[in-house]
Amino acid sequence: MAAGCWLLAGCSISVAFPSSLAWLFVSCCCSLAFLIPLSLAVRVLLLFPGFPDSLVVRQRCKFEMEDRISTLPSNIIELILMYLPIAEAVRTSILSSRWRYQWCTIPHLIFDKQSVSLPVKYKLENVVDQVLLLHSGPIHKFAFDAYSGIKDVAPVDRWLVFLSRNYLKELALKFCASSLYKLPTALYSCQAIVSLDLHDCEFKLPRSFNGFSCLTILLLENISISESDFASLISKCPLLRKLVFIDFYCCCRLKLNAPRLQELVVEGVFADIYLENTPNLASLSLGLEDDDEELENEDEEFENGDTENEEECDFNKCLTNILKIEKLELQQNFLDFMTRGQAFVRFPIYNCLKKVFLSCFNFEDLKHVMVLQSLLQNTPVLNELEIEADSDESIATIPTSSFFDKKESGSFCLEQIRTVRLAELVGVRAEVEFIEFILSGASRLESLFIKLDGEAPDEIKVYKEIMRFRRASSRAEIVILD
Repeated sequence: MAAGCWLLAGCSISVAFPSSLAWLFVSCCCSLAFLIPLSLAVRVLLLFPGFPDSLVVRQRCKFEMEDRISTLPSNIIELILMYLPIAEAVRTSILSSRWRYQWCTIPHLIFDKQSVSLPVKYKLENVVDQVLLLHSGPIHKFAFDAYSGIKDVAPVDRWLVFLSRNYLKELALKFCASSLYKLPTALYSCQAIVSLDLHDCEFKLPRSFNGFSCLTILLLENISISESDFASLISKCPLLRKLVFIDFYCCCRLKLNAPRLQELVVEGVFADIYLENTPNLASLSLGLEDDDEELENEDEEFENGDTENEEECDFNKCLTNILKIEKLELQQNFLDFMTRGQAFVRFPIYNCLKKVFLSCFNFEDLKHVMVLQSLLQNTPVLNELEIEADSDESIATIPTSSFFDKKESGSFCLEQIRTVRLAELVGVRAEVEFIEFILSGASRLESLFIKLDGEAPDEIKVYKEIMRFRRASSRAEIVILD
């Protein structure tokens, strides 16, 4: 007989077990004490021969009389409340006297449509005021989404003053896109902040701003900020690892001095971007919304050979500053931006770059083809290539077949490519020739995904021609997407 002791719902019981099997089952029951009904656990334990029935009966009565919710450890209660929407967390006050004020100490406060659904007659800012009034202890995370609109921002100013004194680590604010919220100076005194997510806000750094010494994640969308304030903000966040900057105003030339930055996403209207000090950048996504008329003028200058007066963009000059890049996405008009006034964009050798995504890529545009050629010549470990095409015969320059000649495939780095995705193809000759170039040169290719545009002519003819191409990889599979 083996002796044992187990804990079930906060009660300790010592018994003698007839076998090791009984002890194993009891251990499992103890681990799942809060997941299975108590009465079921007791009935199953009675099935073991030699189990002390009288002891089980006495302890069963004791269990049924006990309030197990009230006896939960404080850290467990806090964990439960943190995973509940704030409205549900407040309602737990009625469970027992011990739970009555537990929600007042939870460190995470989130006010959005999912956590607080209010009738029209109630204002979300009034709810936030009441919660903060009753709250005690530190607030590590605060999120507010003015999904129903907010006319008076004075309460938000008060919240930020209160939060700046409560060890705030994560802050997320979202307002109305048509009316930007001017950030108060209290925000810039949150020295413990680690993550900052701001939508629909206006930045104006105070002279006394010393930076966010602990900030690692900065997400900004629909933001108004000057060029000097943006450069100062980024340079004064020494631990910044992730920056997302989307739809911004008053900031045409972006300058980034962020030695620990690892992920950068920029989408919007800007004149240039200079990666001054980003040696650890691993993921880069750039999307440029630009004036179509300006791009057409640059194309005419390129075709006429008048490129001497065009100044090279700052981004091209700092390509050697991101040698640790692993993922590169060039979207919207960014390819046109890179090649303005330039006959060739030369990339350095990227020994870490594994994934490339190009959108709005024109297979009949000489400048786009040359960018892709340079990439494929300087990415020895490229594993995945994805291209979203936007081919247009009206701006064709010279045939791309001269750039993807099978005789020259040895100068390209195709050995490590496993996956290629081509979307929005229209079936022009240059696109088909590129597919043949990939199939004949990528010796380790596993999957080639192809999706033709819905208005592409001779769709069946194009697919038949592609299927006849020689494949350097015996494992290469061509997948046609709808």
